[in-house]
Amino acid sequence: MRARVAALLALASFLLPLGAGAQNIPVPTPEPTVAPKTTPLPYPAYGPQAPDVQLLIPRKGVPPHVSLEQSIAIAVAISPTFVSERAVYSAIRAKYGAEKQALFPSISASGLWEKSTSITTPSGCYTAACARTPYTTTDESASYTVSQLIFDGGAVITAIKEAKESDIAGRYTLLYELDTLAYNVAQAYYAVLEDKALVDADEQLVREFEVEENAVRAEIRNGTSALSALAQQEYETAEARGALVTAQGNAIAAQASFATMLGFEADTQIVPEPLGPDTYTATPTYAKSLKQALLLRPDYLSAMHTVMADQDALRYAELARVPTVTGSWTGETSRSFPPIAPPFGSNGYWTPSHTLSASISLPIYDQGETWYNIETAKYSLEEAQASLSETKLTVESDVRSALAQLFSARASFIEDQKGLSAAQVAMQAAQASYKVGVDTILDLVTAEGNLATAQSTYITALYGVRVAEQNYLYQLGVSDIRL
Repeated sequence: MRARVAALLALASFLLPLGAGAQNIPVPTPEPTVAPKTTPLPYPAYGPQAPDVQLLIPRKGVPPHVSLEQSIAIAVAISPTFVSERAVYSAIRAKYGAEKQALFPSISASGLWEKSTSITTPSGCYTAACARTPYTTTDESASYTVSQLIFDGGAVITAIKEAKESDIAGRYTLLYELDTLAYNVAQAYYAVLEDKALVDADEQLVREFEVEENAVRAEIRNGTSALSALAQQEYETAEARGALVTAQGNAIAAQASFATMLGFEADTQIVPEPLGPDTYTATPTYAKSLKQALLLRPDYLSAMHTVMADQDALRYAELARVPTVTGSWTGETSRSFPPIAPPFGSNGYWTPSHTLSASISLPIYDQGETWYNIETAKYSLEEAQASLSETKLTVESDVRSALAQLFSARASFIEDQKGLSAAQVAMQAAQASYKVGVDTILDLVTAEGNLATAQSTYITALYGVRVAEQNYLYQLGVSDIRL
């Protein structure tokens, strides 16, 4: 029993940070293994063995251990989740690049080589022999045309502005998808570490409960304890074993989800590294947080630029009623064989010609197509404006909720620190009272169960603070990811 209590106290002293009353919480570094350095129990620890489920396979080029930053970088690079979003943005960016070309002249060129044969009757021919003489001519020509838009009321410029705003909106949408992926990776990362810590803690408790159970059996043989005491201790050991098996399954599932999210097979050996000390300190007020979120949240910025793009789209639809003036310059050169003497030919030499023209297109009636396009653009603008308002409300709700969750997580962490410390003291008191015969084995078992619960709650709260901080930064749009 003393060995068990000592081990629990050592475990608790490792888990407790600077002090139960500390308000600025530098989150301590949780080690994945807090149990003694012994061979880990197989999965499941009790029952039919399933070694292939627990096995992790090294893959070529895959690091066995990764930090959170490395995990996010890997997910962004190869995760299938991000491929479709990237393809959508690539199409939007290509449209913007194409629209910008409308400012430049349109240039086209063509060439012609033509050979024709006809039956002719030469001049002065009055016999059948010369009446059907074949006559072959060859024509060669080359031309080019340069067209330049002179006036369209600003339709081309408006189309370019629309494409530019759509490109910016698509870029922010893609960045928001990246931020979401990074947040999901962080959640999966912390889930693996948390579940592994719970497995190690539960394994430690099982080992200690088994030692306590053997000690009770020895007391029964010596006549200092009743048989009922053994039943109470066996119950506590069985509960700890069940918790261990459950924790092992959760850890395997979390590891599989983490590898899959990064784009690897579920059994790939890529394990999160232990966390370093938390450097996150002060948290601003809701007003400052909201102001920052409205400046940085990619989804809100995307909604803003979508409104701007739809405003330009409406303007472009209205400009369809404006006349269009286009200038054109055409150069051509040609020759024919057999050569024809002037003034009807050029003796087979290349003969250039040039044409300068201007055309105007005046829309008069198009069966309501322009009116339909304008109305559609109006409705799209109204929808985008409503989406912007809804996104702003969502940002406000997200920031407020994230702040509340962060404050709650930190406060809960402080209380769970106190709870773990109190469970330690209660365990010491129960052990001393049972030793002198004041308390029963039920009191000791209750203290053991409370300490086990406090330990698991503390581990959960420890990682809950990290997840809450990641969620807060995610809702603010703070990210190191760049496109």
